Amino acid sequence: MNNQPLQILIVEDEPDGQELVSRMLAQFNVQVDIAGDAEEAWSLLMEKNYAAAIIDLALPERDGFELVSAIRGESALTELPCVAMTAFHTPELKQRAISDGFNAYFPKPLDRSRFLGELGRMMVD
Repeated sequence: MNNQPLQILIVEDEPDGQELVSRMLAQFNVQVDIAGDAEEAWSLLMEKNYAAAIIDLALPERDGFELVSAIRGESALTELPCVAMTAFHTPELKQRAISDGFNAYFPKPLDRSRFLGELGRMMVD
């Protein structure tokens, strides 16, 4: 059995959000990388093999929708589980996120048990 920690990328420009998601994931055998914007995230995605990406929709420059579009257009990343999170929740935004390529969507503040349960389910599927 492989005891290597899973690698998860958090793409979030707010330090408080970075800390919150990192803390939620700390109880699991995961290694977290944090990108503050889509460009930094893209560089990390090209370098490492992630089990999932957790992406804030409201990022500076290129937003989360642009990033997931690039991910879905890259053959090596098409199967990467991508989770959207946003403080600007509307039912329409949730529908757009799922139809644009996100595997899951969570409004902030994150529901810890639902968030971790969904993330775990995606990574074993």
